[in-house]
This record gives sequence, structure tokens and C-alpha cells, in this order.
Amino acid sequence: MIVKWTFAKTYTDAPHEYFIRQDYPEAFTELAALIKSDAVKEQFTLRGKTRWYRYLYLDGYKYWTIQNVMNRCKVVPDPSPQASLKLG
Repeated sequence: MIVKWTFAKTYTDAPHEYFIRQDYPEAFTELAALIKSDAVKEQFTLRGKTRWYRYLYLDGYKYWTIQNVMNRCKVVPDPSPQASLKLG
């Protein structure tokens, strides 16, 4: 299934794309299930607020949900030597 991702214009300080569950219910359900089973829990801070999210790293993107919204952003490679330990 092809999903049309929309750039989140209101979050220029945290560039990402999203789609709404009602537009692609099957894709949302499949990705949400993968996030639930295979994601890692990480903190995210934006505009002075810190929250915990479950992130799924897949094919060069990081995916997460907020209610009925599926989000993704490109993963920037981490050049540190520890990066290979985290991913491996």
C-alpha cells in the first residue's frame, strides 16, 4: 500500500511527516503493531517539554504514533563508535 505522507509544517524545529489513521487504516494498524512489538522507548524534548515515545527504526526512518497520527522522520546516521553497538 502506498501512503501519502504530509510534511508537518507547524513543527519546523522537528521536521517530520505524518498521516492520519482514517486515511490509511490498514497501514496505520500494521505500523502501530510493529511499533508495539519492536520499538524502543526514547525521550524526546521539544520547546522545553520532554516526553517518552516508542520509536520503530525501519528502512532509514524512525516511526512513532501520537493518538491517531502516524509520524516518521529520516534517521540521521550517528557517527559515534557507540552507534554500531546500539543498532547491532
